[in-house]
Amino acid sequence: MDTCTIEVGLLRKHPCGHAGVAHCLNCEQPLCVEHSVAQVTDSGHRTGKFLCHECTAAAKSHARAMAGVAKSLEAKKLAELDKAARSAAAAPPAPPKKPPASAPAPAKPAEAEKPKEPEALEFTPKDGKLSYTTIKKDGEGYKGD
Repeated sequence: MDTCTIEVGLLRKHPCGHAGVAHCLNCEQPLCVEHSVAQVTDSGHRTGKFLCHECTAAAKSHARAMAGVAKSLEAKKLAELDKAARSAAAAPPAPPKKPPASAPAPAKPAEAEKPKEPEALEFTPKDGKLSYTTIKKDGEGYKGD
C-alpha cells in the first residue's frame, strides 16, 4: 500500500511516511493507523470506512450548521402556526354564507316590443321630390314627404 501523506511537523512540514492502512473516504488520501479516524453509525458500530482528521472536522462542522438550519426552520414554522392561531382566535367568526341566489326569471316582453304589423310603403315621384304613402292592412294611408 501507499505511505501516509498527512503533513506533520511544527516548523518544517513533511509527509508522515508511515505505511498506509486505508484511504480517506472523502479526499482519497492514503492514511496510516495514527492519522485515520474510523467512521461509526448512530448506534456506535464501526462502518469500516475512514476519514482523515481534516475531513472529519469539516463533516462535524457541516453537521452542526445543518442542525442550526433545521432548528431555525422549525422555529419559523412554529412562529407561523402561532401567529395563525392568534389571528384566528382574535378575529370574529365569519357569518355563514348565504346560498347563491337563483337566476332571475327572464323578463316578459313588453307590449311595445311586440312586432308591428307589416305595413307597405308606396313611393311616388312628384315635382322632383320623392313622396311616400304608408298603407296599412285596413286600407287607410298616411302621406308624407
